Amino acid sequence: MKEIYHITENVSFKSGGVRTILLLLNDYLKTQNMSSNIITNLKEETDDFIRFETNMPWFYNKNIKPFLKNLDNSNAIFHLHGTYTYNQFIGSEVAIEKQIPYILSPHGMLEPWILSKSALKKKTYLQYILNKVLKNAKVLHAITPLEKENLFKLTNHKNIIEIPNLIQFDLIPKNLSYNQTEDYFVFVGRIDPKKGIDLIIKAIYQLGKNNIKLKILGHENEYSSSLKKTINQLGLTSQIEFLGGVFDETKFKLISNARALIAPSFSEAIGMVNLEAAACKTPVITTYQTGLDKDFGKNGGVLINPSIDELKIELQNSINWSDFERIERGRLLQQFVFENYSWEKKGNLWKELYYKI
Repeated sequence: MKEIYHITENVSFKSGGVRTILLLLNDYLKTQNMSSNIITNLKEETDDFIRFETNMPWFYNKNIKPFLKNLDNSNAIFHLHGTYTYNQFIGSEVAIEKQIPYILSPHGMLEPWILSKSALKKKTYLQYILNKVLKNAKVLHAITPLEKENLFKLTNHKNIIEIPNLIQFDLIPKNLSYNQTEDYFVFVGRIDPKKGIDLIIKAIYQLGKNNIKLKILGHENEYSSSLKKTINQLGLTSQIEFLGGVFDETKFKLISNARALIAPSFSEAIGMVNLEAAACKTPVITTYQTGLDKDFGKNGGVLINPSIDELKIELQNSINWSDFERIERGRLLQQFVFENYSWEKKGNLWKELYYKI
C-alpha cells in the first residue's frame, strides 16, 4: 500500500483554499486503499492530523526531522505543499537522504505576481534554498496550464504534471436554491490584497447605485480594517458588510442566494471558492488570472482582467440579469464544473500519479 505523507505548515481555517484542497485529497486517497497522512504546524483542534506546534520563525520545529527520518520508507511518498517554510525544506532533505520520492505542489506561490512581492527576499530564498528543493522533486505539480508554463520557465524541470483543483460535489448540500429575499453579491475567501476586494469596493462606488449589496465572508485582519476605512470614506457602510469566517451549510446558503460570487483575484491557482459557487449553481465573476479554462466564461461564468473598469461593466450586466438568466447561468456553470473540476470525474488523476512514482 502506498503511504502518502502530506507535509505543509498550515491547514487551519485561516489557510484558506489550501485547507479545502488538502482535506479533499486526503479523504479521496483513503477511499482508494491508500494511506494518507497530513503533517503540519497549524490545524483545527478537531482535525486528526500530525501536528508540530511552533512559534518560531520559518515554522521551525526541531522534532519534524527525526519524525520523518523514522518513517518506514519502503512505500512512502512525500507530498510537499507550499514553498517557503522549514517543512518543505526538511521534507526535501529527508527524502533525498532516505531516497523517498517526493512531489511538490507550490499552490500558486511561485507565480510571477507573487514573486514580485518582496521580490529580493524571495529571489534570495529561491537561490539559496528553494532551487534545490524544486530540482530534486520527482514531480512538480501545477494546478493550471499557466502555472505549468511558469514553473518550467522558473525551474526547467522535466516532469511537471498538471492536475486542477477539484471539488467533491457529494459534500455540497442538495437542498440549495436561489431564493432572492435579499439582492446581493458575495465574496468568500482570505482577506488579502491579491484577492482584489478593493476593486469590488471601488467598482461599486463608481456605479453609484445605492441598492448594490456586498457580503464579505472571511476572517478579519489588519487588511480588513483598512478596507473598512475605505468603505466608510466612500459612504458605502450601508451596502457592504463583513461577516467574518462562515463555514459549512451557512456559507453554502449565503453563496447560493447571491446574485453572483465576485472573485477578482490578481493571482490564483483555480480558487476553490469559484468551484464551490458553481456547485451551488451560483454564477461567478472572476479573472483570467485564476487559471480557469476559458470555457468557464462561456458556460455561465464571467472571466475578466482584475480592473475596476472591467469589473464595473460586469457588475452592471449582472444587475440586469432576469431571475431566469441568473438561474440558467448557475445551472450551466454547475454542469461545466462537474465535468471538468470534480473529484467524481477527475480524482483518478491523483491515484494514477502516485502509483507511477
